[in-house]
Amino acid sequence: MRSLFSEVVFTRLHARFIILGCSLLAALFGILGPFFQKEFIDQLTHTPSKLHLFQVSSPLWFILGAFLCVLSSQAFSQLTNYLSSKEALFMQRIFAERLYSKTLNLRVDTMSHRPVGEIVSLYATDVQGATVFLDQTLPAGASTLFPLILSPFAISILFDIPLWPTIWVMIGITCLNSFMAFRQSRFFFRFKQLAAERIGLVNEWIQNIRTIRILGWIRHFEDGIFAKREVETRNRVMMVTNGQIMNAISSSVTFILNVVTLGSLVLYTKQTLTSGELLALLWIVAIFLTRPFRQMPWFFTFAFDSWTSLKRLEEFFSTKNNQTDGTDIETAEQAALDEKYALQVRGLNLRIGSRHILKNMTFDIKEGEFVAVVGEVGSGKSMLLLSLLRETGARFQSYRIGAMDALKEKNNSVRSNFAYVPQEGFIMSATLRENVAFLYDIDPERDSLVEESLKLAQFELNTERVEKGLSTEIGERGVNLSGGQRQRVSLARVHYHDAPILLLDDCLSAVDVDTEQKLFDTLLMGAWENRTRILVTHRLSALNRVDRILFLEEGRIIDQGTFEELLAHNEKFREYTTSVAKEATTQKEGEVTRD
Repeated sequence: MRSLFSEVVFTRLHARFIILGCSLLAALFGILGPFFQKEFIDQLTHTPSKLHLFQVSSPLWFILGAFLCVLSSQAFSQLTNYLSSKEALFMQRIFAERLYSKTLNLRVDTMSHRPVGEIVSLYATDVQGATVFLDQTLPAGASTLFPLILSPFAISILFDIPLWPTIWVMIGITCLNSFMAFRQSRFFFRFKQLAAERIGLVNEWIQNIRTIRILGWIRHFEDGIFAKREVETRNRVMMVTNGQIMNAISSSVTFILNVVTLGSLVLYTKQTLTSGELLALLWIVAIFLTRPFRQMPWFFTFAFDSWTSLKRLEEFFSTKNNQTDGTDIETAEQAALDEKYALQVRGLNLRIGSRHILKNMTFDIKEGEFVAVVGEVGSGKSMLLLSLLRETGARFQSYRIGAMDALKEKNNSVRSNFAYVPQEGFIMSATLRENVAFLYDIDPERDSLVEESLKLAQFELNTERVEKGLSTEIGERGVNLSGGQRQRVSLARVHYHDAPILLLDDCLSAVDVDTEQKLFDTLLMGAWENRTRILVTHRLSALNRVDRILFLEEGRIIDQGTFEELLAHNEKFREYTTSVAKEATTQKEGEVTRD
């Protein structure tokens, strides 16, 4: 794969050459200006000089030539900046689209170790930082390099002095600026790294602020954010200090170069300087070279900074989805594949790093069957649902959805067969209507279906504190709704979209017993009676109402059957139900005590 740096340099290569050409023309016109000024002074004073461009009738033509050269130099310089900015925006769009696509394609098990703040930082900082090479480094480098190359030759031709003193001074200045710029780039990199970490902390704090407040952890989180901010501030102070030193050095460089150039004139020139030549020398050294020397340290700084952003993006783009290999996996039990089954899974295995999460799972689920998945925390229940959605790096020996071979289909095609309710119940910052339909600006003509879905999910508009009905704005992450309301809105969304297979990940955990009973009657055993339902749950009250139970332990299906069958012959299942019942009793007693 071609590096991002190569993409930045060689994408639309003709545009890069146009930018360099404009910068070169800006430098050429800039260096011609002093020659016209020299000719104007020398002809005005009737002083013969070594180098004459051409003879004109009036010295004023030289002033006009000098003005046109300076104007042309500025025009091409501005054109260089404009084209560079345009190319930077073009590359930003490419990187942003690729980052968006990569983020969408990374699965849950791959993204689990990456904080949200990192992705936000990549979008907000590194996409722009990676293209700094185009809108800052390239034009600054060209407008620095070309004048520094042309000026020694112009001075040598104009004054007949050797090149080496000026060139050695420029090399020394370049080395010093490179060192200072490298330090500055390290501060910049550290600044972006600390900002990303702080954004991650703040994002976590904002998303969970209600829970944090209830648990009394606000001070702990604030201390962490303030501590990170203090480190960030110290780094920023050092960065600003180093930048001021760089500016001070670049401001005094022209004085040093003046001394060296004048010294070279005294030592090496054998001719008497004219007034025009002295003006040209001062213009070249004190004015024409001022901007390149001021830009030089920032050219290196932006180059190093852009490089770090490119590397951060490159590292993220190279992230590969977790894939479970086939080593140490038992051969799955073979069974005839039947199109009457909604799901047929053989040899499902999932590894994340060194952990074997799901181990050789094989099961069939009939069309319209209601299956519960139970087990202790960490037994792999949620990962099983995500693997069916192809949202993990799980490996299947075979995986069929009805007559479709899911392993030969694209992810979107597989997921179109499912509706999924996560544990938390996803809510977006939009109206209640849009949250159920999962569409922005939905046509109000479909309100009857939205209201029906909410009613079946036991979300009554006249009793749920939604003052504007379906048009009620719900805050980000459902901040205006309780946990039970969020789960019921998610259930209403599932009914609205009418998918054939429902994956319900503990979607009743936040509703009370009465509401759970109604949901079973109206939805799970009612309106969804003919849909295939897979319910992850810790509610014992749900187990005697399902058709079958898959009992998981440490990533394996160790038994399956009806609630009565498992109670009758599986000791581990009896122990599990006893522990769940005790936990529920303890929790209920605690709630009574608090009341």
